[in-house]
Amino acid sequence: MSDKLLRPSSKSSSTTEATLKSLYNRAARTFLHRDVAVTFTLLSAAFALLPPPLAPSPDPLDVHRRKWDILRITLETTVFSSTPDLVGLPQPLRESLLLSPQSFISNLYARSLTLFTPSSLYRKPSSAFLPHQVVITLIASSIKIDCLNIGRDITEDWLSTRGQYEFVPSTGEPYHKVLELYCLHVLPRLGEWEYGKEFLSDENELSSDKRRELHSALEAQHAQALESTKRETPKPEPPPSPIPIHPLRSLSPASSSSSLSTTSTRTAVPASPRPKITRQQSTFSTSAVSDVTVTISPRHRHNQSTVPRGSSSASAVRISRLPPVDHNLATTQPPTSLALIRSYLNYYFTANKIATLSVLFLLIPLLSLILRRRRRLETPSDLVRRRLLEARDDSIVRRLWNESVRAVLDTVRMGGGGLV
Repeated sequence: MSDKLLRPSSKSSSTTEATLKSLYNRAARTFLHRDVAVTFTLLSAAFALLPPPLAPSPDPLDVHRRKWDILRITLETTVFSSTPDLVGLPQPLRESLLLSPQSFISNLYARSLTLFTPSSLYRKPSSAFLPHQVVITLIASSIKIDCLNIGRDITEDWLSTRGQYEFVPSTGEPYHKVLELYCLHVLPRLGEWEYGKEFLSDENELSSDKRRELHSALEAQHAQALESTKRETPKPEPPPSPIPIHPLRSLSPASSSSSLSTTSTRTAVPASPRPKITRQQSTFSTSAVSDVTVTISPRHRHNQSTVPRGSSSASAVRISRLPPVDHNLATTQPPTSLALIRSYLNYYFTANKIATLSVLFLLIPLLSLILRRRRRLETPSDLVRRRLLEARDDSIVRRLWNESVRAVLDTVRMGGGGLV
């Protein structure tokens, strides 16, 4: 059966063409009536009779391949871009709904390449065999499901490989239609306005009238898009006007307590100069002015003072920038003797210095008393030993060392015997 399809006789070829024509009329009617299941069944039956061409030459089935492939692409794109009823949907169409838009369009494109590339060519399927009608349908599908990058790749692939085979129309009207779709629909949706204009400027195959027509249409679309963008762009809202802070009025203590319930506690930063407070107003109670927060910059911290609103004078009274005078220094008397003695005692009789004085005046006399008492309790042998040591012609350092060691040992011995 497959050999007959690959090498059909004139009689079998005419029978296949008649069958495909009859099936196409039925499939077109069911597609218009949105009967997806029946249309898909007729498509499957038709493509069972439509193998790829055998050689890169005109084939009687080329017209049928083109018509059926366009119908298949249109049906699957309609189902993919809508929300069909999954109950009666064929399994292959339900599986295609799980694909991403990029994968969906790529699968359609790869399937068309395989359908139109001759099977005798043992190489990768080429877009040079694609009819321009199929290319336009694929581009329209990519636009419909918002997959413009794949549509651009399909168009540029076809433009780069067209013209390799004379039996595939790719010049004149087919070229103009593909180029119109590319420059006026694909590139503008991708925002490639300047690239589209540059492409048309460098193009030299179209006639000057058609090129000028495409360029004018692209310019008009660009201007319309810019105008639409300006209308849709929301204008920035002006910032809310700041609430001015007026100078505080001279309020009596009775009125200040009653105004607390109506005074706003909001902190305002006005654009006008900040209010200045007089010295008289600063004497008000804190409960009367705590509800208004005024931020004073460091540069004007010492010179913000004006006359209250009720004053008849219109000029501001400025505060002197001289530093305040410390009146305590001006009234200080010379220190008395008692103050000097007290300062001397406070300086020397600190905690550390009291400890030092305790060592000097308590521990040393106590040790001296212990040594004198020890000498009273010396035995005759101890007296002899001491006299013999004193009689020796030793150095003063050695005598001091020996005496210190002996004093320590004797003190320890007496302390252990309970004599101390």
